[in-house]
Parts: sequence; structure tokens; C-alpha cells
Amino acid sequence: MALGLSVATDLTNALLTFYVRGDALSQTTQNKPLLKILTAKAETFPGGTGAVSSPVQGAFMSDRAGFFQGYSEDDELTFQQAANILRVQFDWKEHHSGLIITWTELKKDGITVLPDNQIKEHSKRDLFVLTKVLKNRFQDFSESWARAKNTTLWRDGTQAAKVVAGVTSLLTLSPAVGTTGGLDRATYSWWRHRVKQNILPSGTNQTLCRTLRSEVRQLRRYGDANPDVALCGSDFIIALEQEIEAKGMYTDSGFTKTQDFRMGDVALGSLIFKYDPTLDDLGFSKRCYIFDSRRLRLRPMEGEENRMLDPERPYNYAVFIRSFLTTCTLEVTQLNACGVYSVS
Repeated sequence: MALGLSVATDLTNALLTFYVRGDALSQTTQNKPLLKILTAKAETFPGGTGAVSSPVQGAFMSDRAGFFQGYSEDDELTFQQAANILRVQFDWKEHHSGLIITWTELKKDGITVLPDNQIKEHSKRDLFVLTKVLKNRFQDFSESWARAKNTTLWRDGTQAAKVVAGVTSLLTLSPAVGTTGGLDRATYSWWRHRVKQNILPSGTNQTLCRTLRSEVRQLRRYGDANPDVALCGSDFIIALEQEIEAKGMYTDSGFTKTQDFRMGDVALGSLIFKYDPTLDDLGFSKRCYIFDSRRLRLRPMEGEENRMLDPERPYNYAVFIRSFLTTCTLEVTQLNACGVYSVS
């Protein structure tokens, strides 16, 4: 028997909809391996005028004819001066993100802002708050900061003049032209990273695996270079896995039982090839960036990295304000320990 309208209305007024309490579950948070690696290996600098400058050297006295000479009796000996030190410099940039919440929002969340800009939760707040607004705002702010910084550290700096230039500005697709850190790569052949594009994967010929073995050997060629980071887009990882899979075997006892077709991390010795979702987001799913994290690193200014500020609110606005600041640059001090690779 159908309920009368008055009965249905009475039930609606008497019963509450079931709402799930708790934090909002993020649907789009991704891993950020580049940000994690660069933050872990960051080295601060104390300040200075506009840039971080480091010495580099690619030429030596032995490059000049006559440095190492044979002689006998009273042959004239030659002497040379060493003048081979150059400097690279990378401009530091200042970054800001701000959060503003009205007092009205906070009141709805059962929170009052005290005169010293501290917050106080109302009594019995849990009786009506399903998802804590202030906590959510801070979580949103923190994740947004991490996303923006991570993306900036990948991008080439052309998106905005006042942000730090990221990895793709240092490791371009044309190593023989352009400048890095103020040094012309066309002039100094030793000041170049390695690039191989459009590698055609082949399970039969193992083209990608063989290329990477050869390239990593070259990246370790000079000094004590030791590439320890390999970040890849999804298509690059898939191509690498498929080559490895083509020469592997699933089982030696048939397929009669449950089959686990997982594949562990792909590695070349100690170098692990990791998936970085941001490369997909930027349209670089076919690329892989390899570098030595001692030679390509984040340089935050001392005391100015991820600095939280608590500014006074404007006298004519009832708002709660937070600011997050960072001053940093991204530098590379040995390009021939870095490489960019892509599959077709």
C-alpha cells in the first residue's frame, strides 16, 4: 500500500540521511618521485646576489700541444699556465602560495579565530561537523603546494618568468646548442648531456635494453659520476618491460594454477627505472630522464625553504590568512652524467 503524502513528509522530517564522517578522500593525488628525490638531496646556500655559482672544468693543460714532451741534453723545455676554471650560475627564484579562509567559513566549521590569530574549536563541534573544513583546507593547501612545486621542478621555466626553471630546461632535447648555466654547449663539447630519441623497442633485438646499457656506461665515464635516478613516463616503462618480458618465461610447470604476472621494478644494476606520473601529465610519457642526484640538485636558500608565514589580517576583512614561501634554484654541475631518452 502506498504511503500518503502527509505520511511520507512526516517520515522525511523525522529521519536523517546517513552521511559518512571523515576527511575528504583525494581522487587525484599522485606519487611525486622527482620532488621526493630533489628534496632529500637538497643543499642550501646562504644567499647572495641573484644566483648560485659553481666552478666547473672541462679542459686541462694536457689538452695543449707540448705539455708532455720528450727532451735530451740541452733541449729547451716548455711551460704552460693552468687557466681552465669556468663558472656556471643559476638564478634563484622566490615563490609564494597563499591560503585565505573567511571567518564565516570557520564559524560554520565550529571554529572561532582568537585575537592572536589562533583558532579555537567550539564545544560539541563533533555533533554537526561531518568533514572538518579547516583541516581539509590545510590538506588541500599542502597537496596543492607539493603539486605545483613538483610540476615546476619538471617544467622548463617558460610558463612564467619568475619561477625556477626545472629539469627540462637543464636537460633539453638539443644538447649541442644553447646555454646551460651561462655556458654555451656549442662551444664546450664537454658541457653537454646525452640524448637519444625515438628508440624503437624490439623484444627480439633488445634494442632499448642494449641502448640503455651502453648509455649508462657513458654516463659513468667521467670523474666519479654515478647516475642514480631514472624517471620515466608510462610508455617508456611499458616498452622496457615488454623487451624484458619477451626474453623471460612465466613458468616451467604449465598454467594449471593461479598465475601471478606481476613484474618487479626494472633495474640496471643499482639504477632503478621509476615511473613518474608527472611526465605523463606533461605529455612526456615516452621519455626517460637519467641523472646523478649529486650533480643535478635542488638548492634552497638557507632559512627560506618552505617557510610558513602568519600575516596579520587586513583590518577591514574578517579572514584567516596563511602564506607559504620558498626561495630556490635548480642547478647542474656535470651535464655529461645526465641523459634524456625516448621511445618511438
